[in-house]
Amino acid sequence: MKNLIGIILVLITFWACETEPSDTNEIPKEYSKAGYTEAMHKVFGGAGNNDDELVSGAVVDDSGNVYFSLNTNKDVIIGKIDAGGSLGWSKKWDGTYDDESPDSGGNAETGGTANSISMDASGNIYAVLSSSDVSQNNIYSAIILKINPSDGSTAWAKQWKPEWPTGSVIARMDARASGVDATGDYVYVTGSTANGDVVLLAINKGDGSIFYQRTLDIVPGTADKGHVLRKDNNGNLFICAISGSSAHLVKISSANTANPAVAWVKKVDMGVGSKFNSIDIDNNELYLSCDIRGVTTYFNVLKLSNDGAIQWGKTYPGNDNDRNNTHVVKVVGSSVYIGGRTAQKGLDNQMGDGLLVKLDKSTGALQWHGYLFSGLEDGQSAEHRIKGIHAKGSNVYIVGQVYTGNANSGHFTGDWVTKEATLQDYAPTFTDVTALNLSTPSTGEIRDATGTYTDAGSNYVLQDAVSKTQTSAPDGDLFYVKMSLN
Repeated sequence: MKNLIGIILVLITFWACETEPSDTNEIPKEYSKAGYTEAMHKVFGGAGNNDDELVSGAVVDDSGNVYFSLNTNKDVIIGKIDAGGSLGWSKKWDGTYDDESPDSGGNAETGGTANSISMDASGNIYAVLSSSDVSQNNIYSAIILKINPSDGSTAWAKQWKPEWPTGSVIARMDARASGVDATGDYVYVTGSTANGDVVLLAINKGDGSIFYQRTLDIVPGTADKGHVLRKDNNGNLFICAISGSSAHLVKISSANTANPAVAWVKKVDMGVGSKFNSIDIDNNELYLSCDIRGVTTYFNVLKLSNDGAIQWGKTYPGNDNDRNNTHVVKVVGSSVYIGGRTAQKGLDNQMGDGLLVKLDKSTGALQWHGYLFSGLEDGQSAEHRIKGIHAKGSNVYIVGQVYTGNANSGHFTGDWVTKEATLQDYAPTFTDVTALNLSTPSTGEIRDATGTYTDAGSNYVLQDAVSKTQTSAPDGDLFYVKMSLN
């Protein structure tokens, strides 16, 4: 009888372990814990529902306060997580119809680009989004917000269109905003128009008025879109765009004057539909996150000189599927951090795991890498994508998107694991494009934006990732990690 009771207890214990997902993940034998110390791991989203929060980007100030932007339920939320890990504020932009920071991949698998939110030297926050003018959600306006970091209120909210309606809104009035850079004298914005042109706006920080507005038709007859942009310290501006199905890099000279000009345009052969979705500049050198599209995708990053020559390019190896994506690049000190998603043998190939890579910015040598792995058991698998990175002192701040999928209704956390990896060199072909000129849209104008900007509401909460539960799957949330790397 004692033996029978013992067998029953063993079976009960085995059954419980198999059916109840743990918050401690079993690490596959070929992996080990990455060298890190995690101070906090939290998630932000709607409590008690499974509305997806699709993360765009994040910036961090010198005090360790984090500011983020995301899409949810046809609205855009901008929020602050203070240095202690509490929710400082969360605000919602709610237009009459659809509002979004558009996914540069074009399929709404995540929010907008990592460069859709920016911070100036005084700590003011700037965010861009696109707000639909019609119920069909096919004609939009570009929205630009300047936000007070202390309480989330707007200093100004502006709306730009290449042409304003005097009656009905028609297709040629469409404009989208995708990238913003407020690190210089002006707020620079890029996006697209219905005519298939790249948009470049320079906006006065004080009152949101237009300093200049320009468009660029890279390849006539094709749809051109600006995704992200960044200024250097010599008055130049770099715009990452796509024309038709090819990535392009545009250098604008005299960008901080009333007479900006195209210095050069280069076509970059990274594959059909591929593009640059994040850019950072340090010492006038460019660092680019490469969004490779197709059946097989890759985790790629490039470093370029100011004249567009490759200094180095690296590919982080992953499995042959479409779960390898770079989303953000950030230079801090002597290192460059790259974040995104990856599929690795023995980890979560179906959903993909978050990938953080730290490289030597001079040589591209690997300094640290880790996968944010949630587990493989039923009820544990979750996709992670890194969309925002900052490092200060010993702390690294990570903002991203976690998506649980249909089989997971309550496991939002994970462990950072690692294994040996060898980077591969990456060198796409750059081709000079025939000299192009900027145009000034004669009917373009910026006005005060229409739409409501209010508290997101008490339903949106920030909580420890381990404590997050959900009654139904799937669900997507923002995740926030503060850690130090060992």
